[in-house]
Amino acid sequence: MFKNLNEKDKKKIYSLLSLGVICAIALIVLPSFSNDKKGEEEKNAKADKQTEVSKENEHDAIESKLKNILSKIEGVGDVHVMITFESSEEIQPAFNSNSSTEKTQETDAKGGERTVTTSNENKTMITSSSNNPVVLKTNEAKIKGVVIVSSGASDPKIKETIYSVAQTALQVSGHQIEVTY
Repeated sequence: MFKNLNEKDKKKIYSLLSLGVICAIALIVLPSFSNDKKGEEEKNAKADKQTEVSKENEHDAIESKLKNILSKIEGVGDVHVMITFESSEEIQPAFNSNSSTEKTQETDAKGGERTVTTSNENKTMITSSSNNPVVLKTNEAKIKGVVIVSSGASDPKIKETIYSVAQTALQVSGHQIEVTY
């Protein structure tokens, strides 16, 4: 097929064919790499969504528990609860820490003194056998405010009872709770 061409033209054609084959292979192989990255990104996005959903479910669970408790009080009637949160749950992991301080005093020939202090601190998170951090303490989500709407809150006694129950159940200050009808 290439018999009538000189050596220089044959080399150009072979080079172009080689380049074409390399491009074809690249077009076949590269999409599989990008799918792996997309798969990882999708997994990370799903994990983030699950974390958000679990926080949202936790917040909804607190609201529904309060609503359930308040609805059992005689005279409260139909009740709706909204809780706003300042921060989410905070987990404090355990750490191994090593610290050292070295103090050096030097005196030169002319009587001058110099003190050098060097401090070093090393912290390492402690993990369990499954590589999860060992948790020392978990702080609950901090509540910013509570709004309670109740059809029975028009009665001052019922309103005060709702107010006291919410304050006790959520362990928040009185100025963070609003009860209305």
